Amino acid sequence: MFRLEVIDYVDNSNQHIVARIPQHGTAAIQYGAQLIVQQNQEAIFFRDGRAMDRFGPGRYTLTTANVPILTKILTIPWEKSPFQACVYFIGKQWFADQRWGTRQPITVRDKDFGVVRLRGFGKFAFRVVDSELLLNTLVGTQGKFTTEEISTYLKDIIVSGLTDLLATAGIPLLDLPARFDELSSAARLKLSEEFAKFGLELNQFIISNISPPEEVQKAIDARSSMSALGDLRSFTVYQAAKGLEGIGNNSGAATGVGFGMGMMLPGMIAQAVNQTPVSSGGAIAAGAGGASGGAGFGAMGGNPGLDFSQLKSLPAPLNPRASVEQLAKQSGWTIDAQDAERMILIVPLAATRRQRITLDFGRTDNDGHALIAISSVCGPFEPSSAATLLRYNDQLLYGAFAVVRQSEMEFLTLRANLLADTTDPLELARNIAAIAWQADQVEMQLSDADMN
Repeated sequence: MFRLEVIDYVDNSNQHIVARIPQHGTAAIQYGAQLIVQQNQEAIFFRDGRAMDRFGPGRYTLTTANVPILTKILTIPWEKSPFQACVYFIGKQWFADQRWGTRQPITVRDKDFGVVRLRGFGKFAFRVVDSELLLNTLVGTQGKFTTEEISTYLKDIIVSGLTDLLATAGIPLLDLPARFDELSSAARLKLSEEFAKFGLELNQFIISNISPPEEVQKAIDARSSMSALGDLRSFTVYQAAKGLEGIGNNSGAATGVGFGMGMMLPGMIAQAVNQTPVSSGGAIAAGAGGASGGAGFGAMGGNPGLDFSQLKSLPAPLNPRASVEQLAKQSGWTIDAQDAERMILIVPLAATRRQRITLDFGRTDNDGHALIAISSVCGPFEPSSAATLLRYNDQLLYGAFAVVRQSEMEFLTLRANLLADTTDPLELARNIAAIAWQADQVEMQLSDADMN
């Protein structure tokens, strides 16, 4: 029969939260055995699933005086030792430099990038303030015995609490690095209540980094390269320039697309960048470039070094469908479907959001001129919001709200019509990108899901 005469545990690593003697099962503790408890330790006798007696640092001789449970037991004849038990040694020091991290990404909603997944990591420090509560809850109830099991369980609590905090804080992704200290303090306060349930005190909590996945980081890089993704004019100019990039070098002269767009590219980008601002009321704001006296002609056509004789050799007006196909190829848009009169594009916006754009080439105006109808569904139409939408029409830079019926349901759409004879590739790129961006913003207000 295994009997304990000297009971102690020396933690050379100073990182063990709980150590059990014996490691498995129980043992017979001899009457008069020596118990040695190191500094920053506490010893707990554990029997019948409950913590019985506790001892602080020092050396103890186990008799009926300091093990009250023996007083009653020793009065009964036993064939074996009257005290079958185990001893837990609890580390009372600070457990610093504990690392936490998200094994799976945390999904949150961001106002700039939509639904994004975040990964985070950092450090925390804690100590045991109630050994008996720790044993009766986390060790006894949860069955977490080893230091690794306890640490893993605590890290799961941290990630769960941090997920809830990030979801409710509503801090934009781009502002997170400046709010790490604030988030750390809020997380420590929130998590301290959970740690206290197990007799633990959370002394320190540090967020070292919270970062989005690679695709969102690419979207952030794109945003910095065009000054602001949320600026619609900058976004459409950026998308147009990206779509026209490299087209001027197209060797397909037989179609005339490469030559024509190569000639128009400098002027179109200059026109887009210097576009006269539009006020919220829809009026065109006056500026120096809009003054009378032929200033525009002097800037663009008054240079005596320009030779316009080659205008006679310019190709015929571009085919709108061919222009859209070329823009889609250069911009990363996906042609989802097309037939003789329609084309459906999938336009990527933020890292996790896409918008479906429908282009109808078969429409005409009242005078018979061909139109290009660009539209995107924003969500189900609610009659109660009709007046509000009409007011917003006055503030839209491109297109207007309309209601269409599909499969016995009415849907709110954003629509713009362009004259096919006068439309150029930049105008197409502007309108497609603007309709996609604006429709996605409305969709996020109407529904959490990305319908398109």
